[in-house]
Amino acid sequence: MKKYILSISIALVVGFFLAKTFLEQYDSYQGLHLTSNAGEMLYFIRYSTFPSMEEMEKNTLSLVNYIYKENNDSFDVYIGITGNYENLIKLSNYYSSLGYNTYTEEFLVTNETFLKELQNYDAIVAGTEDTVVLSSVSSQVLAKYEEYVNGSND
Repeated sequence: MKKYILSISIALVVGFFLAKTFLEQYDSYQGLHLTSNAGEMLYFIRYSTFPSMEEMEKNTLSLVNYIYKENNDSFDVYIGITGNYENLIKLSNYYSSLGYNTYTEEFLVTNETFLKELQNYDAIVAGTEDTVVLSSVSSQVLAKYEEYVNGSND
């Protein structure tokens, strides 16, 4: 009987210290780590950054279509998305011809449905110089981004 009490006591003490060590490691956990890069880096054409929603709405009245991203106390407005560098140059030149000063940013996008749609749109942009087509395709890409990525439709 004494053998069992001693064995159970030792098991409880060892179990206590193992649980304590495990919980301490859990508390010191620093965050998530990406285990997959199942996405693509895409080029986003930024129109401008505004300090408030009201300022953004007032200054984007002339834009046909845009998306925005809220960053702390500012709003970044994007007017184009592409996965192809040559298309980025073509779209940037198109927006420059309209008098817009644009900036390029890269973001990782993982939504597979949107990425497949974007490949089709990039093929259209690569094959045209027509400004009406560029405007239309750019608007459609932004709408699809809103639908699939921001709308969380998978």
